Amino acid sequence: MSRDVFVNSGFYPFSSGQLFLHAKVDIATENAVLILPPFAEEMNKTRHLINTVMQQLAAADCNCFMLDNFGTGDSEGDLDQASVGIWRNDIQQFIALLQQDGYQRLSVVAIRFGALQLFDLLNNDALGLPMQNIVLWQPIFDVKKFWQQFVRIKVAEVMASGKKVSQKDLEQQLLQGNTIEIAGYPISPDFYQSLLSMQTAIPAQLQRCQLSWFETSQLENIALPVQKMLLQFQENQDVNFVQLKAEPYWQTTELANADELITLTVQQLVGGQQ
Repeated sequence: MSRDVFVNSGFYPFSSGQLFLHAKVDIATENAVLILPPFAEEMNKTRHLINTVMQQLAAADCNCFMLDNFGTGDSEGDLDQASVGIWRNDIQQFIALLQQDGYQRLSVVAIRFGALQLFDLLNNDALGLPMQNIVLWQPIFDVKKFWQQFVRIKVAEVMASGKKVSQKDLEQQLLQGNTIEIAGYPISPDFYQSLLSMQTAIPAQLQRCQLSWFETSQLENIALPVQKMLLQFQENQDVNFVQLKAEPYWQTTELANADELITLTVQQLVGGQQ
C-alpha cells in the first residue's frame, strides 16, 4: 500500500487550482477520514475544533484530511470565482486520488454546510471509495434555509445603517448579474445559482453507512424540525442521534469548546472501523 501523495499538509494541484490540504497521516491504514467543513464565518468559529478532532483521530490510527475549498481558507482563488460544482469536482478528484494511494474505505465528518455538500456529492456520483462511517455535526439539510439564514446577515447589517433591503432585493441583484457582499464574502451569481442547484435529498448510499448525528442545543427537548428529519432517516436506517447541551460552537462570539462532541466523534469513527 503506497503512501506517496497526501502525507503532509500543504498545497496540492487540483482541477480548480492549488488547494490547501490539511492532513494528519501517521500510519499505513486503509481507512481515510474526510472532513467537509462549514461555510464562511462558521468555518472560522469551528476550525480549532476540526484541528483538535483531526489530531485525536490521528492519535487513534485514523488518517484525516480536509480540503480548503477553492476560494476559501488558504486555497487559491476568491469566493466570487467559486461554485458548488467546482468544489464537488475537487472532492471527487481527491477521493479518486485517495483510492490510487491505497485507501480502501472512506469515512466523513460533515459540519453544518458540509452536510449539504456531502448529500450533493453522493447524489451526483458514485464515489471511488465505499463510504463506511458518517458523522454529522449540527447538519444543515435545506439549502434554501441555509441561504435564507446567510442573507439575514446582510439584511441586519443594512438595517443597522438605517436603510432597508430584503432577501428578494439581494436575489434580484444576483439575477441581474451583480456580485453582492455578505459579511465580507463576495457572492457571485454563479455561486448563488450553484447553491440552488444542489441535490440535497437523503442519498440512498447513506443506507449502507453507519450514521451518527450529533446535535448541539440549549433546549431540553429535541426541536421539532430536528425530530422530523430524524424520522425521515429512521425510515430506512439506524441513526446514532445524540443531542448535546452545550454552546452553539459555530456561532459563539468567542471560540467555544466542544469536548464531548469531539470525544463522541472519535469514538464513533474509531469504533466503526473494520
